[in-house]
Amino acid sequence: MNIFQKIATSLCLVAFALTATAEDTPWYQVEVLVFANEDPSVLDDEFWPQGLDVNHQRNAIKLRPPLHNSSSTFDAYELLPTSSLLFNDEKKRIARYHSYRVLYHAGWLQPVEKQKKARPIHIRAGQILDNGMYELEGYITVDRGRYLHFKPDLYHSRKLSSSESNLLRDFLNAGDQPLTSSTDNPQSTSSVATEDSGLSTVTPLSTSFLNVPEFLTINMKQGRRMRSEEVHYLDHPLMGVLVLMLPVETTDSAKR
Repeated sequence: MNIFQKIATSLCLVAFALTATAEDTPWYQVEVLVFANEDPSVLDDEFWPQGLDVNHQRNAIKLRPPLHNSSSTFDAYELLPTSSLLFNDEKKRIARYHSYRVLYHAGWLQPVEKQKKARPIHIRAGQILDNGMYELEGYITVDRGRYLHFKPDLYHSRKLSSSESNLLRDFLNAGDQPLTSSTDNPQSTSSVATEDSGLSTVTPLSTSFLNVPEFLTINMKQGRRMRSEEVHYLDHPLMGVLVLMLPVETTDSAKR
């Protein structure tokens, strides 16, 4: 994509002291930009699950604010200053579209372990909604094998406007299936049994009785095999994620 060509040419601007040995766990600069697609027309693309909640992970790492804004070296899992991020132009371009809204943009350094040793990073951004959820919350895990692996488990929650609720209700009433829950069997149908002259019959439940939720929560959980120094895009009808990972070498002051 053309918007990523500028990023590729900017890689030479990222420099760190070279003191790590080949035996060390490799370090990467990870940059992630998450944006929401708030175009109401995408709501009738599919049936959205209800009752989703963040599956919290106890061993997660929380990113820390930078200790020294003027420093040229950073500790592991310390947020990098905005000036050193490479998606700043992409963030501005996304903001020009009225249906897109940036939810999260951050970068950090981290050692990338093998899958068994990798720990997820806790991501949280946006406001706390009336349903008790953040606009964006979840986890990102980066590990390595033959390739790098980027594994998001992100939840985006939004309050539906009255027009969006009506759009979703019309879509449901026009279809043959109700909103599904996270535990529903997608092949099962809702029905109610009645008796007439001793004979049992089954009458499908009308979707008009369904309550369209006030809040819609969606989950992006799709692992991606990656190469370093390449921009990757993960797509969902209601959100998107840009990812870039650059190999770096650590300084003696870096903490693991």
